[in-house]
Amino acid sequence: MVGGDKYDFDFSDKVVLVVEDNAISYKLIAAVLKQVKANVVYAPNGRQAIDICSTDQHFDLIFMDLQMPEVDGLEATRKIKKMRPWLPVVATTANTYDENAEACREAGCDAFLTKPLQFRKMFELMQAFFDRQE
Repeated sequence: MVGGDKYDFDFSDKVVLVVEDNAISYKLIAAVLKQVKANVVYAPNGRQAIDICSTDQHFDLIFMDLQMPEVDGLEATRKIKKMRPWLPVVATTANTYDENAEACREAGCDAFLTKPLQFRKMFELMQAFFDRQE
């Protein structure tokens, strides 16, 4: 259990794409998502996220790191939203909200979380998006 917290969310029927170039950050996010039983798919950069989303694989939500090599998170979000405009994309970044909020909205991000991630807030945001999908 990461951080010793117990979370009472059950996302066992949800598939979450985590786009993160930092392997340690990805492993932490994946470990926390597994605590709430989410099915996690990994893309180490924006290019692979675009490629994965161009297939027929189903996703319920994407966590998108903004600063990545090859294709950054904003460009990846723009391209993914053209293919799947209904798919929620949550931007994740170490920068402050004010620095990226407008750029994220313009790219099509549905929400914005700053790192280090607050996991309860992350799960509540996920639940809000999933409730809208049902």
